[in-house]
Parts: sequence; structure tokens; C-alpha cells
Amino acid sequence: MSKVRIGFIGAGRIADLHARAYADNPQADLTAIADPAPGRATTRATEWGADLAFEDYHDLLADDSIDGVEILLPHNLHSSVAIEALAAGKAVSLQKPPGLTMSEADALFSAAKPSKPLFRVFDNFLSYAPFRRAKSIIDNGEIGDPQMFKISAIYGRGVGVWDIPADSMVWRQDPAQNGGPPSIIDHGAHMAASIVYFMGPIETAHTFNEISETDVDAGRGGPMTITFRTANSRRLGVWTMTGARELEIPSDYYPGDEFIEVTGSKGVVWVNRCSGNLLNAPPVSVLSGGKLRHFEDMETDWGESFKTAGEEFGRAIENGSQVDMNAAMSRNVYAFQLAAVKSAEEGREVNVSEIS
Repeated sequence: MSKVRIGFIGAGRIADLHARAYADNPQADLTAIADPAPGRATTRATEWGADLAFEDYHDLLADDSIDGVEILLPHNLHSSVAIEALAAGKAVSLQKPPGLTMSEADALFSAAKPSKPLFRVFDNFLSYAPFRRAKSIIDNGEIGDPQMFKISAIYGRGVGVWDIPADSMVWRQDPAQNGGPPSIIDHGAHMAASIVYFMGPIETAHTFNEISETDVDAGRGGPMTITFRTANSRRLGVWTMTGARELEIPSDYYPGDEFIEVTGSKGVVWVNRCSGNLLNAPPVSVLSGGKLRHFEDMETDWGESFKTAGEEFGRAIENGSQVDMNAAMSRNVYAFQLAAVKSAEEGREVNVSEIS
């Protein structure tokens, strides 16, 4: 059986993690790379074993042998390039967010109909093994009805982190390209997606902070607290982000870490690490039935979540199935993010229905 053929549109720093999915993949090959930086596509194609390299992504989309694309570009290009890729008959895995505005995102979601090729907005947190274990524990009823969700992100002084090229950060500090404060729109997309993944669609958000559209180098915009209410009004939660510049955080990737606590009607589940390893604790802990249990029998390397997500994308193309996040879930996640930004600007609780 022939393998699914995948192309990357964009070959910057984050593409290193996406490429993991195709290093030893029985269903899919990374076949083509497109990147406008002179020589980068050729260099990356050689590095990752891809057959084709293009400076113009239109040439990749015109190649009928390519089944699907991963779009790994600055935010201002997400919606338009994804729409073009769908129109070219390609399955699409799009790095978050789905646009610079809700209207841009909605144009994309309209193009991503069930009758069209597979579409998802990519978020590797949803394929991170400790998150999935915690979700399974909740779904199995071990903590009862989940009622309160807390997710915290801390940024500090990374120990062992990878090199981040300066040019990969320039567009993130440009409001015309980043779509809003990175603490909510860029890295915050992971927080918002995780909240919806665990708790269901969000109805309201209330942000407490003075946010900046260029907060990449300002402790990621922290301290910041966002309270939220789900469409199931009995489920509430808190999302916090803190910039602790002098705190040493062991990590193979970015200088930060994330933690989750979900309290149910009869128990609590914790995820004690994510992109870093600040606590050096078991990845998942559960208090249920009067007993505290710890789970360590899972992959904890955050980078491996990209591999898992990429492998699932290839299988979904092959099988004609769907994989998270579909258009409906992605729309609620993005509307939640924009509601959080609007709340910070206006100093009030904002319903996601106000976002259009």
C-alpha cells in the first residue's frame, strides 16, 4: 500500500517538532517542503529526507501527488493559505490560530466543510500523553462530574532549552502578523484548547491583566488571570499565566511549564508537567476513593506529542476520519481567546457569542 504524502508549508523552528511524525511513519511520508527563505526548503528537505523543495507554496499545492499539508506559517497567513490548500484538494493541518480575526477564521471554517478534504487546527497539547491520561481518568468517572478546572503556565529562566532563531520571534511581536497578545493568542491557544478539550465549549471569559500585543519578551504577558464559565454552567475554571524571570525551569524546549488541576464531585486529577519539568513529579496524580495515586507509565517528552499528532493526521487522511480540532471545536476555542482579549480591553466579562 502506498503511503500518504505530506507537504510542509513553512519550515521554521516549530517545523523541527512536526517533522518527528514522519521520521518512522508506516502510514505517511514527508514528501515536500515549501518555504520562501532562500535555500531553506532545500536544506530542510535534505535534513528530513523529503523529495521536493519549493520556495513558492503554490508549486507544492499544484502537485497532485501531495495528499495533505501541514501549514506552519506566521498567523497572518493561516486562513488564506489554508483556504487555498483546501481548494487544491489537500487535507489540512493548520497551526493555531485559524486567523487574525473571527471573520477570517469563519471564512476558513466555511471552506472546511465535511464534504471537503480533512481539516483540523493543530494543537499538540491535545495529544500530550499525560493530558490524554488525565482525560481518560475523567471520562471513566473516577473523579465524578468535573466542576472546576485550573490551568497554569509559568515562564522563567530555561535550563537546557533549545535555541530559538531571532527571526522566528520577529513576527510574533508585530500586531499586524500575530493577531493579538501572544499570552492569549499564541501560547494562550494551547491553554484555551486544553480547557475546551477537558471541560467542553466555553460561554464566557473575564480577564484580569493589562495585556500587550507584543508581550513575547515581557514574561509572556503575566501575571494574568482569566476566569471562565462553560456552556454547562456548573463547570467553571481559572487560567493563569505568570512570568517568573528568575525561576529556573528545566526544559528541552521553551523556558516554561504548564499544570492542570481538575476537581470533580468525588475526586481530583492533576497533570504535573507539560512543556517543561519544573516539579520533577509524577506526570499524573489522582485523588479518588480516599486514595492518592500517581501514574508514571507514559511518555512525558512534550516533543513527542507532535509525533503523535502528526501520525494521527496521516491515519485520518488514509482512513477518511476526523482528528481534533475540527472546525466547530476550533471556532469555540478561538472565540474564547478573542473574548478573553476583549475582556482585558473593556474590563468586563465577555460572552463568546459577542465575538464575530
